[in-house]
Amino acid sequence: MRTEQELRQDIPILRNKQFWSIFSIAFLIYFSNNMLAQTLPKYAYDLGASAQIIGVLAGAFAVCALMLRPVSGQLVDNENQLLLLRVTIGIILLSVTGLVFSQKVGLLILFRGINGLGWGIGSTLCMTIASGCFTRKKLGSGIGIYGLGQTIAQATAPMIGLNVAAVYGYNFLYQFNVVICAIAFILTYFIVVDTKRHRAHKYSVKISAMIAFPALPPAVMIMANSIAQSSITAFLVIYATSMQITQIGVYFTVQAVTVLCTRPFWGKLTDTYGSYRIILPCEILIALGLFVIYQAAELWQFLVAAVLVGVGTAGDQPALMSECIRRVPSEERGRASNTNFLGIDLGWFIGSNLAGFVVSLVGYQDLYLIFILPVVLATIFYMLMQKNNTVLEQTSGRDS
Repeated sequence: MRTEQELRQDIPILRNKQFWSIFSIAFLIYFSNNMLAQTLPKYAYDLGASAQIIGVLAGAFAVCALMLRPVSGQLVDNENQLLLLRVTIGIILLSVTGLVFSQKVGLLILFRGINGLGWGIGSTLCMTIASGCFTRKKLGSGIGIYGLGQTIAQATAPMIGLNVAAVYGYNFLYQFNVVICAIAFILTYFIVVDTKRHRAHKYSVKISAMIAFPALPPAVMIMANSIAQSSITAFLVIYATSMQITQIGVYFTVQAVTVLCTRPFWGKLTDTYGSYRIILPCEILIALGLFVIYQAAELWQFLVAAVLVGVGTAGDQPALMSECIRRVPSEERGRASNTNFLGIDLGWFIGSNLAGFVVSLVGYQDLYLIFILPVVLATIFYMLMQKNNTVLEQTSGRDS
């Protein structure tokens, strides 16, 4: 007899209430996170923080998320996912509440770190629950739709956050974040998770229990992209403001709208040719976008970079995310999701802290030239690894 989860997997996406519930929860958390990521560095800058301290603030979220990555996948695969979801969103809610009362950089770093602790488990958990809403054959398209929530959040959160902060102040902005996270917590009561299925309840400190090794090649590529993106998120607003460009928030909207418009195009190409042939041109576009930022002196040039980075991200983001999960058995999806987010968090941790150090040495402009290097190196690594895995790639190209 088929399980309740298997029956839910056959429901068309548009009528899959389970999927849209977890999609909404993840979207709200992503929205809050993107809003904080874009506004906290500027707030700290206004409070008098140095470039290195701003880098620490931007990296605090990632380093705290990284602290939980060794056990995050195991917790998701072993414990009551619904209870775990409520606990992690509760932690995120606590952290944004703390920001409301923070007027010193030290407190901003503390509560941003607590936010990262909740995210360290919550991001893995949301993606795992979402992937459980689909059969393996529909996984690529399902995760692609799930990823649209991130894209929509990226499109709307920066502009809304920066404008709200400019008009009403940062305190009001963080109160708004409290409301967003509270709604996400309420939505957990619309999620149905199979709590009766057998769970091993086995934990290990072995690396193999924390990381899905088959998912490492795409995760390394994800890490490189996160390193590049961290430089944009942490310092682009400050860099553009120093050049008297006040409407730089439009950059993030243009980038995300570009992703929304071009993702269907990339999806068809991925279905036809497989992700191996898609990743290389996408990474070239991202590297080219960083180079345009390095050369930019006016707003329209930054917006050209936004389009280039957006087109590249639209192609490689869903392909790499779904590939991480597709490479492992269904019972190990928590570990694979964790490996995906380990790449993201490690990239943000390395990128944010390294960016602050690089800015203090060479300035904002040269930062974007230097950060092309990790994208190039990771792309070479990915291509070399994929050549040794052509059979798997052909399969994923048919199934995605």
